[in-house]
Amino acid sequence: MGSIYRKKERVIDEATGEPIIDPATGKARQVEVGPYWIKYYRSGRPFRESTGTLDRAEARRKLKRREGEVVEGRFRGLAVERTTFDDLAEDLKMDYVSNKKKTLQRVQELIDHLKKSFGGRRAIEITSQAVNGYIAKRQQEGLSNGTINRELGALKRMFSLAMKQTPPRVGQCPHIPLLKESNIRSGFFEHEDFLALRGALPDYAQVTVTLAYYSGMRIGEICSLQWKQINWTEGKLFLKAEDTKTDTPRVFYLTGDLYRVLHAWQERSRTKYSACPWICHYRGERLHGLRKAWQTACARVGLGQLVLDAAKGRKVWEGKIVHDFRRTAIRNMVRAGIPEKVAMAISGHKTRSVFDRYNIVNEADLKAAAERLSGYFSQQMGTISGTVAELRQEQVEDVAV
Repeated sequence: MGSIYRKKERVIDEATGEPIIDPATGKARQVEVGPYWIKYYRSGRPFRESTGTLDRAEARRKLKRREGEVVEGRFRGLAVERTTFDDLAEDLKMDYVSNKKKTLQRVQELIDHLKKSFGGRRAIEITSQAVNGYIAKRQQEGLSNGTINRELGALKRMFSLAMKQTPPRVGQCPHIPLLKESNIRSGFFEHEDFLALRGALPDYAQVTVTLAYYSGMRIGEICSLQWKQINWTEGKLFLKAEDTKTDTPRVFYLTGDLYRVLHAWQERSRTKYSACPWICHYRGERLHGLRKAWQTACARVGLGQLVLDAAKGRKVWEGKIVHDFRRTAIRNMVRAGIPEKVAMAISGHKTRSVFDRYNIVNEADLKAAAERLSGYFSQQMGTISGTVAELRQEQVEDVAV
């Protein structure tokens, strides 16, 4: 059986600073202070916690609720009650550090956004209702559903990690809904667009976009490449497991235009920057991105521009992005007749669902399909003579005979 009580304090004589003695008992007089506390047991071990209320009836209801959780096996201990959002966030970061995940900086950005709403709160207070309130708030701030989903995904991962610990750091994971994303990018390059853009870029950037266009590698993978990863005799480019997003080594064969561009760039790099190990570099320093050069070149050839976003109060980029090359390379491989399993091995996709999302159908594909369908109907009509009315008349005559 559990019990309900309030803590007691001695009554002090303000004049002497000494406890006041009760003449009837000869002991120091005490008074009850603060909220009611409850005491209950699980497997013989006592647990005590404050109810936070001065209402004895409410305290009794909390005691009964706790005793019910103990009987039903739903009580996980008071440590679960004390776990905060900040504890969960630290566990998530530690998971990224210990597993050497490459997106630690990105997950820190997601945590910073979540912390503005959930920082300092106990995990048990992050309910589905609180999550829905967060979603509404972020939508009012003008965020896309895709961006909000990335943040919710980080929150869901926090609870998932906490549930797997021994003992669990949370009692349960709240339902965290994901929003429908209608802004999924579907951009790609036609070959003439690629040639126009490459011609408008500085030489160091031309190498990067050529690799992206033909191989479908991620920009981070491309920027991590070193000259020692190329076997010129066999025309192979090796990607190390630690440099890929999926931690899977890959091999890509260099042919045609890509081979010529890389070979010419190596000759130039040897002359001026012989000590530089990186394939993609700017004046001997490793390249980490192309944002400024990319936007300038795209604007020059009509593939994008900076426009003012009134909701965000700043200019944002509208147009082609480097990642469009990844979609383009996958589409080109499939259109060229390369088996999809082989194309997935080249691009580094592990799941078919994500690969299918990148294998985009464009207007040229739809037009080609329409022309093939039209040709089919023409062939069928070529085997049929006369109008529908005449054909029906022939059928009637056949029945009459």
